[in-house]
This record gives sequence, structure tokens and C-alpha cells, in this order.
Amino acid sequence: MAQFDHGLIDTLRTGTQFDVRISAEYLNVTSFEDVPSYASDTARYLAMKYASWRPDAIFVDRAVTSLYSQYLRETFRGVPCFIAQDRGGEGVVAGADFKTISWTTATSDIEKNLELILRLRPGTKSVLVVLGASEEERRLAKEITKAAARYADRIACVPTSGLSHAALMEQVAAVPAEQAILYIRFALDSDGVSHVPAQVVRDIVGRTAAPVFVVAQHLIGEGVVGGYAASFELFGRRTALWILDALDGREPSGEALAASINAYVFDQRALRRFGIREFVLPAGSTLLFQDNSLWGQYKLYIISGVVLLIAETFLVLGLVANRMRRRRAEAALVALNATLEARVLERTRELHEANEHLHDAKEELEALNRNLDQLSRTDSLTGLANRRHAEETLEEALLRFCRYGAGQGFAVAMVDIDLFKRVNDEYGHEAGDDLLRGIARVMTHGVRECDLVSRWGGEEFLLLLPGTDPAGAGRLLERIRETVGATLFACGAGAKSVTVSATLTIGASGVAPGDTLEDVIRRADAALYRGKEQGRNRVVVG
Repeated sequence: MAQFDHGLIDTLRTGTQFDVRISAEYLNVTSFEDVPSYASDTARYLAMKYASWRPDAIFVDRAVTSLYSQYLRETFRGVPCFIAQDRGGEGVVAGADFKTISWTTATSDIEKNLELILRLRPGTKSVLVVLGASEEERRLAKEITKAAARYADRIACVPTSGLSHAALMEQVAAVPAEQAILYIRFALDSDGVSHVPAQVVRDIVGRTAAPVFVVAQHLIGEGVVGGYAASFELFGRRTALWILDALDGREPSGEALAASINAYVFDQRALRRFGIREFVLPAGSTLLFQDNSLWGQYKLYIISGVVLLIAETFLVLGLVANRMRRRRAEAALVALNATLEARVLERTRELHEANEHLHDAKEELEALNRNLDQLSRTDSLTGLANRRHAEETLEEALLRFCRYGAGQGFAVAMVDIDLFKRVNDEYGHEAGDDLLRGIARVMTHGVRECDLVSRWGGEEFLLLLPGTDPAGAGRLLERIRETVGATLFACGAGAKSVTVSATLTIGASGVAPGDTLEDVIRRADAALYRGKEQGRNRVVVG
């Protein structure tokens, strides 16, 4: 998040006499769930990137703790790793190199916001709690369930987990004006589409007549009322102080990280819109976007000045004209200063909002580009890598082999479903598609994490097996062939549902010095056709 990054980086650079070099990695955490190889591929990239530059400290957000623990722990062994972990959360990593930073509890924050809603709008009977479908958002849903259970007799909490963006907008629009919405987070919807949280807030405010409360301060100003909200810039600054003290061998100084980074913050404009009076707000609440008009700031002084002027008129009639001229000059100067100050504040606010909108648009564009790149490399029917992605991966493997020799050898296998046309002819193309998907799943589960399974075309698949000689490839492919042969696949739907068995004919070939990709694929293809001529349902290594 930009606010956390600003607080962390600014404090690190100003809190030490040394020249601090900071490198940030922004990962698409939703891809950890959707793309099987995303975590391992990301880890390999980071290991290569930091091979020549070893950092003195690493900060890891809770959402990517498993990536670091599983794939990067050995790469950065000996480097202290600071992990953001909300108190009471799951997934704390043990070890001398790991230092956990606790900062708040989701349950208590949600409870305080439910209490706040009941305090500001006592007639509220139902709260729509907005949550997306990512792993982190599903974890937050458990915290919300705990909090809602304590208020079951006073208010009903309706979570939105498992909705698409369009379905969310329909549900938001149906919320009555006398109820409320509590926005937690909506980064990934049920269709697997990533969203920018700030844009989702704007969409919700534009579709609902009910007040919207939030748990993050940077979302205030989009039309929401406010809430008991966290300041991620403050959390970033406290985290930086904690890291600097820990690296110097000192106990944390300054404001302790255990202290809350939350506060009651509200948009005065939204309070007026929903008729919420300021005197009912919790003590110590912060009001943003207040009325800074001349009368609002100086009405007591103006009234006092008029009364004093009248009294002095009766006491010193000879000074009336002179005093009136002086008062008019002072009032004009005050008005001019107030006008200039208001203009500066307005221009500053407009610039800040423009920068935020630009940042949100940039994040949304980057997310779209990542999704488009992923779609362009994925077969839409089976979810496997498509032919384009397979060819690029094969070229990279051959380049490594040509540069580093036998240590980077690999094998290629061509896989064909025997008598696949018969399935389409007898049961229909829908059954054929289901069979392709079922066999794709079996092959994906049967290979190693470093192997690539791709759809080459029609009922034909290509497997890339790095670090594998022809004999080893033959054994692995034989296991896959036997597993497919022993599996009954449920195909079709409804009245057309059938159970189909299938066999595979597989041809494999290993790379040799001087080979081109065409040579390796041609040998594997030739081995496949020899298997077909020998009666199908077999593995032939060429």
C-alpha cells in the first residue's frame, strides 16, 4: 500500500546517518491461489535478482509470509526478516532470523466499528460487510464471524464473500438507507478478477443510499462516513523505527508498535449528508474536510468587535470615524488572508486527489496487463500453458543447455489421447472437452513442480521435463500413462452424463548437443507415431 510504503521509506531514510538503499517488490498475491507455479517462479526471480546484492534486513507482509518461508528462507539465511503479523493471526514463522511485528487485531477493529454504527445510527438493524474472495479476505471473514457473534442480538452482519463485482453492486444498491455498509476489503472477486480497493469504495458510494463505514483512513474522502480506521502511514513509520532499533541491537524506542494505529476519523461532509451530529462522535475523533469559511472561523471575534465598537461609540464619540476606518481595514485584511488560505488549501486538496486517482489508475492498468499476459499464455479449456508459452519455455531451456551443458539437460514428451475422435462422435464435444480437462488434471498432478504440462493442440499435449534423461522421463511418463488408464472420467452433464476411460500414447526424446528445438520435438513426435503403429497405449522413448 502506498501509504505504508511512504511512512516506512521516509522514516528509514531520515532515521539513520547511513545511506539507505531500499528495494520494494510488489506481488500479485491473488496469483498465489490461481497460478500453481506463480510462487516458485517468483521465488526464482527474486533469488536471481538479489544474488549480487545481499540486503541487511527484509520486511515481509503477512500475505506473502508463506512464499518467503517456503522458497526464500535459505536464499537469505542470516538476514533478519521482519514480518507484519496481526495479534491473534495465524501463520507466525518460528526461527532466529524471523522477527514478528504485532500491531492490531481484526476482531477488535470490527467490534469497535459495529459499536460505532450503533452509536451514530441507533436504528440500524443490519450491516452489509463487504469482503472479497481472496485467501486473505477469507481469513478476515472468520474474524468478522467472531465479532458478529457477540452482536447477534443487536445487529445482523451480512458478509459478501463469494460475489462477483457485478453481484456486489446489485446487493449494495439494495441496502435500505436506514441500514449501513462496512467496507473491509475487496481485492479479488469470485470470478478471479482483481480490483483496486479505492475504486470499489467509489463504486459502492455511487450505488447505495446507506452510509458507508471503512477500516482504513486512506479511503476516507471518497464519500464514506469514516470509522475506527487504521493509518497505514503511521504503521509504516513505527515499523521503520522498530527495524532500525533492532538492527542496532537496541530495544524499540519511540512509539511502540503494540500501540494502536487506529483512530476515529470522519468526513464532516458525509456526517452532514446522513444527519449525524458531531456531538455524538466518540471523544478524540478527528474531523476531515471541515467548513473553513470566514464566518465559521471568526464569528466570535466579529460579534465581539461589533459590541466593542458600539460601546466605544457611546464613550468616545470623537473617535468613532477613526475607529470605524481602522476596523474596516482590519476586516478587509483578515478577509483577504482567509480567502488566500482557502484557495491554497483547495488547490492542495485537488492536487492530492488527482495524485490518488492517478495512482489508482496506474494500479488498475498494471493489474489488467498482468491478467492479459496470463490469459495470453493459458489454454482456456484445460487451464494448462498454451502452445505459445510452451514454445517460449522450450527456447529458454535450450539456451540454458547450450550455455551450461549437460547439467541443464531436459526431455520432451508428446502425449496423444488414443481414439479421442470416438469420444466426440459417440458422446458429443462437451464430453470430449471434459475428458481433455480430466486428463490435464491427472498429468499436472503426476509431474514435478519444475515440469511444464501444456496443451499442444487438439487432443495432443507436450511435457517439458527439466533435468531429466530419457530413461528417467520414460519412468515418469509410464506412471502417468498407467494412472490415466486406471481412471474413469465423468464427462458431460445431466442426461448426457457418461463415464469414459482413456489411454495415452506417449513419445519422448532427450536433448542432445547440437540439437535445435525442431530436432527434439521431431524425435518425440516420431516416437509417438511409432507407439501408435505398435498398438497405442504405450510409452516410446526415441
